[in-house]
Amino acid sequence: MYVDFNKIPQDARIWVYQANRQLTADEINTVENYLKPAVNQWAAHGAALLASAKVLHNRFVIIALDQNMNAASGCSIDASTRWFKELGDALNIDFFDRSQAYLDGNEIKTFSVFQYKKAVESGLVSPETIIFNNTTLSTLGDLNSKWQVKAIDAPTLKRFFVNTVA
Repeated sequence: MYVDFNKIPQDARIWVYQANRQLTADEINTVENYLKPAVNQWAAHGAALLASAKVLHNRFVIIALDQNMNAASGCSIDASTRWFKELGDALNIDFFDRSQAYLDGNEIKTFSVFQYKKAVESGLVSPETIIFNNTTLSTLGDLNSKWQVKAIDAPTLKRFFVNTVA
């Protein structure tokens, strides 16, 4: 059952899908129009799931599931993954982009997760750079408190600042 994103509790389980590029307004509309009925019919072993979806920063799609009603199963998670495969194929977008997203001014940019050290050493990323910390989030509360963090506080990057911060 689809519910407004703002009505999902903070302990809801989330999945973050990162697009490989910024979405246009038309693409966001397509994503939302596809996901609302899909989420509305989402079920785990025949039990309805109370969930929502939201596009953030024209780049990330968040699926939030209120597990207080019913929890996701492997099959239901697979079904949600198929949504993004189908959307990606239809829109020519990779929603499974695993590069590291960060803010450069008001623009979201990315670099390879295999280039953390190089990004720090080259100055591409400073200790104050805001990083989208997709990999350690599990709840909506995490999204609100741990998603956008300074690079020096990001679990994947902080070790590379040991010798660069005075």
